[in-house]
Amino acid sequence: QDVVMIVNEDGRPMAKPMRWGLIPSWAKPEKLPRSTFNARDDRLASSGMWREPFKRSRGVVPANGFFEWKKTDGSKQPMYITPSSEDEFMFAAVYDSWINEHGETIESCAIVTTAANDFMSTIHDRMPAILDEETVALWLDPATTDSDSLQAVLIPSPNELLRAHPVSTQVNSYKNDDSSLITEVTISEPETTSGQL
Repeated sequence: QDVVMIVNEDGRPMAKPMRWGLIPSWAKPEKLPRSTFNARDDRLASSGMWREPFKRSRGVVPANGFFEWKKTDGSKQPMYITPSSEDEFMFAAVYDSWINEHGETIESCAIVTTAANDFMSTIHDRMPAILDEETVALWLDPATTDSDSLQAVLIPSPNELLRAHPVSTQVNSYKNDDSSLITEVTISEPETTSGQL
């Protein structure tokens, strides 16, 4: 699946489509890495998968919201998390370019995740690293290569930035892809009984 990535090209922000799920430049066609949709913030500087993109190819993915699954009574309820205002999220991301066996260049990306804030911790223990206007500028600046400066902006967002609502389990299948997936649904509360066992 493609997402829109904002990158710095010649000092200006540029929107580009990219494959979501990073393929590192050194990957072998017969052995592509799996589960590279998210890059943990605490592994960016040390992991061979993320180290070079973290230094040289950072971008931002704008989004209206994201899905996460909340464990409830042995099942998982999908939740849609959106900005509490009308603004979009700006997710920190890294990207890389890979040349496939046909000589085609594939640009791909991963969204950076960080520890959950108090609001998100009731749903999941991680969340996307959400940037504001000031930290977007720093993240996109190719002159910034100091890992400590970059790591400093990858922090849980303020609780008041987020809101969430339950959505249909239709979102559990990649085959479903339409606007109904973000519509709020009512969760039936389990019946309670009074009295003693």
